[in-house]
Amino acid sequence: MLAELLGDAILEGIADALSKAIRCAVGFVFLYLRYWNTERVRQVLAEQYGNKYSAAGSAVLTKLVQGIVVLLLLALWIGVPLSVWLHK
Repeated sequence: MLAELLGDAILEGIADALSKAIRCAVGFVFLYLRYWNTERVRQVLAEQYGNKYSAAGSAVLTKLVQGIVVLLLLALWIGVPLSVWLHK
């Protein structure tokens, strides 16, 4: 029982740390690719993301997932009627 609790807590901690590391890396790369200037990156990070690269990464990943969902919905919205029309 205790081993299961500890195992779950350890796995949850590892998953959380890995998720945060990925978000930080994405945020760091995004900001430096977008602004290039270190001072500008620091300014934008402080003003928009609360000095957290993970917040910037979360914003980027959220927008990416939203874009993918919109593209998939458009593909279904256009593709299904087109497929029905072509196979008549």
